[in-house]
Amino acid sequence: MSYELTLSAQTLRAVPFGTRVGAAAEAGFRGLGLSVEQYRDALEAGWTDSRMTDLLAARGLRVTEIELLTAWGGGAGRQAREDDALAERLIELFRPERVHATVFAAQPPERLAAGFAAVCRKADASGARAALEFLPYAGITTIGAAWEVVAAAGDANGGILVDCWHWARSGATAADLAPVPAERIIAVQLADALRTPLRDPRYEARHHRLLPGEGGAHVAGMLDTLRAHGVRASLAAEVVSDMLDIQDPRLTARQVHRACVGVLEEADFPGLPVDGVRADASVPPDGAPSPAGLPLGLPPGRPRMPGAL
Repeated sequence: MSYELTLSAQTLRAVPFGTRVGAAAEAGFRGLGLSVEQYRDALEAGWTDSRMTDLLAARGLRVTEIELLTAWGGGAGRQAREDDALAERLIELFRPERVHATVFAAQPPERLAAGFAAVCRKADASGARAALEFLPYAGITTIGAAWEVVAAAGDANGGILVDCWHWARSGATAADLAPVPAERIIAVQLADALRTPLRDPRYEARHHRLLPGEGGAHVAGMLDTLRAHGVRASLAAEVVSDMLDIQDPRLTARQVHRACVGVLEEADFPGLPVDGVRADASVPPDGAPSPAGLPLGLPPGRPRMPGAL
């Protein structure tokens, strides 16, 4: 089976925009995730909105997910509010399939419901869906808690993002999934987890994820559970790894794509068909960074961690 896959923002997280687009396209990805910080970095490097969209079109890619709204639940600082405002502009610019949202600190249920309803309305205005992500070390820690927020928000445009790593580390089971309508699982992000968890789950999530099928998260089993529940969702790769960061981005993108397809095929997970038609990706637009000039290691400076994981 063929699969349409998105390379999420956190995979190749510190790679310059043009290089990242080229690596994703050459590996077979059809979608690209973009974070607010990655967009700012691209602007600082001289990219314009039109150059970005032109390059994406030339490489047969589109931005399918925008990361990450975090101020909607209340209690956030000025930087988070500014990031959310920019993310909303990116939704209008790129018109992605979905925008991801979470909160880092616990908030009253009524505030979360009202805030997420507002996210749903803003996303819907640009034809996107709002995907709520649960993180076992943040403000919404389980799939059950995420569904309570989505249901209370009362907007059909809202749903849940299931990240394999968060599913495993939160201890999710089929019983936790049972109350959630299958159509409200709108995206699944693929990665694997260490067989022995580190003491700090947030640090592990940001530095030591594994390729799907190489760890102890039983990714194919999780996909079996979702398939049995009737889930048919957009698929993305979010493999956040210091070890992968030091490789040639083209190699990392190929490894990630191959590993994702492997676990999806193992689970016989229903995928979206790929039409096999893509614009010629051999020649980037004038002024775009050339794949031939890809660095073999990290770009200068310390890798950034845009968004939440």
